[in-house]
Amino acid sequence: MKTHQERVFRIPIEELRSMLESQYGVNLTEVEPYLEKECIVFAIGIDESQSVSHIGDKGTQRSPPSKARSRRSRRRRNRVKTRGWNVVAKITNTKGLIANVYEPFVMALKDSQVARAEQKRLVRQIIAMNGNSPTDESVEYFLSNTLEYLDQLAKGRGESNG
Repeated sequence: MKTHQERVFRIPIEELRSMLESQYGVNLTEVEPYLEKECIVFAIGIDESQSVSHIGDKGTQRSPPSKARSRRSRRRRNRVKTRGWNVVAKITNTKGLIANVYEPFVMALKDSQVARAEQKRLVRQIIAMNGNSPTDESVEYFLSNTLEYLDQLAKGRGESNG
């Protein structure tokens, strides 16, 4: 069995902050950095009264940025891996969203008359078994969609039998 070795390089943000402050003569104490593609970005607003020559005095000549970017970049959405799970149905949930209902959740919850905490534990366990690290929101999402589907299924059967 091969072992995987890796080398990790860590640079504290404070070290980057102090390097930029000394190089460009700006105050970055209240600026929160963010990731944008493969860069760490410190975005600060520039007053119209500040001149570009101030930045040039520190050794580099740069043109002023067209717009100072002060918002955070979009974060990549965390998606739950559903490989190997069969879709039992697509439902419109109470929030008006179209949601897939997956077979492992239906099988685990269809016959159980257990407490909500136990249902959450089962759903969390199923999500984790597929290589995910589920958040409380994702557990609640899959649980509520599955319970809504089972409720719709029970109402549909009750109407056709009666």
